[in-house]
Amino acid sequence: MLHQLLAAGVVSGCIYALVALGLVFVFKATGVINFAHGSVILIGAYVGVTAVTGFGLGYPAAVLAAVVVAVAVGLFLHHAVYRRLLAAPHMIQVLATLAVANILNGLATLIWGADAYAFPPSPRLRPVLVEPVVVTGQQILIVAGAATVMAVLTVFFRWTRWGKAMRAMTQNPLGAGLCGIRTDRVFALAMAASAALGGIAGVLYAPLTLVDPSFGGLLVKGFAAAAVGGLTSLPGTVVGGIVLGLCESLWVAVLPAIWAPSLSYLLIIVVLLVKPTGLFGSPVVQKL
Repeated sequence: MLHQLLAAGVVSGCIYALVALGLVFVFKATGVINFAHGSVILIGAYVGVTAVTGFGLGYPAAVLAAVVVAVAVGLFLHHAVYRRLLAAPHMIQVLATLAVANILNGLATLIWGADAYAFPPSPRLRPVLVEPVVVTGQQILIVAGAATVMAVLTVFFRWTRWGKAMRAMTQNPLGAGLCGIRTDRVFALAMAASAALGGIAGVLYAPLTLVDPSFGGLLVKGFAAAAVGGLTSLPGTVVGGIVLGLCESLWVAVLPAIWAPSLSYLLIIVVLLVKPTGLFGSPVVQKL
């Protein structure tokens, strides 16, 4: 029983980590939490389930379609809204992301309705028995997909030109601009990468549940994972997602499952009270 709960917790944690990584991408580039990220995840899941059930495409094609549409939505939001508000006060930027989230949720409801859609898992994914744990093929795919994404991000930030530019912009946006880095392009890349991660998370998680307008609530889990690990630390975000997933699984073992969703809010409150920067986050020093 315990081994099965731990396995389920790791799977959930990988999904939360993907959502949190999408939030951290934008936060590191702008210092703003993109609350519209949950809506992008919702649209990615809707596109994926439509590709499979409506057009008969395979699971890889559904993932690709979800990522392409999510990136297109992210870039459109960047050019239409976010880049125009880079110099605006912080509260204005946050309110803009909330407004965009409501607009995207409304558009998704107009297109797909308020019904719940079932995302059939790929028939090629077979359950695997590893004594004493039974895991489904979709769960293995989630862990493998999350590990691949994290490895790609590690290579991107450490060895690519754009990754180094994003790290420089995170540390000192003004200095990065003076050194010739196109900060607007870096921000656009951050938005595209964040949206792609949202699309991947949505399609990976959809076969484990139903896709409906509440699906975007996954954002709360991702935000809790980012808060636990640290909004300025990509590795910390991954650790935070795994910690949250394991805590939820163990929480269900001792308390009614209906209380499990409150754990995310409880963790956010505890972290903000004890260590606001998260487990691996670093404090921001401002010179007066």
